[in-house]
Amino acid sequence: MRIAVVDDEEVFRRQIASMISNLYGREDVSCFLYADGSEVIRSFENGFELDAVFLDIEMADVDGMSAARRIREFNKEIPIVFTTSHTEMAIEGYEVDAFRFLSKPINELKLRETLKDLETLLKVDNKIILRKDGEELVFSISDLIYAEASNNSVRFQFRKQSVEQRMKFTDAVKMIDELTPDFVKIHRSYYVNLSHVKKLNSTEVLMDNAETLPVARSAAGDAKDRLFEYVRRAGR
Repeated sequence: MRIAVVDDEEVFRRQIASMISNLYGREDVSCFLYADGSEVIRSFENGFELDAVFLDIEMADVDGMSAARRIREFNKEIPIVFTTSHTEMAIEGYEVDAFRFLSKPINELKLRETLKDLETLLKVDNKIILRKDGEELVFSISDLIYAEASNNSVRFQFRKQSVEQRMKFTDAVKMIDELTPDFVKIHRSYYVNLSHVKKLNSTEVLMDNAETLPVARSAAGDAKDRLFEYVRRAGR
């Protein structure tokens, strides 16, 4: 996740960036520091890609509200988190569709909750780590099409390759569930990614890699309900 931290006081912008990196993980987040609103506006003008903006409201040059209005001209969807010592300015923030307000000094628990909600909003892609030929392989969970039970192993079918692991199918399901809520069991041997489903009926499902998998009669109703729920939530 790429986050802009905008504050005209160096001590505050470095403190916020440090807290974000420590809470989220330095390998999973990059913080870009800006000393005033005009600097971050120039980044948008130059086409720099950001996932979220932490924006101080009270700044000497271009204040946070003015910067937010300009940011909205470039990107109407990017989450803007205002940081301020004056919470009475929160009402004005709704004009620019503020995602959240954090009072200074920043409370670690509130920041943690904000980052978690940002992750949900942005659907940050989690990673699944498997072993093959003695090496650890890292995949995006969104690239996993399905998991298939195979004797005492599980075959993980990704977009470009499959990886077989010696493990219980129940353990594979648990591992996937810890990373995403978007899988459903369609059969005692198959756990499929709803984002890769092209067509579903009471006996089979067509995945977007052109494979057709069996659907157990006992699982058909729940699979259909989960797919409808996913489509509504994902806006597909």
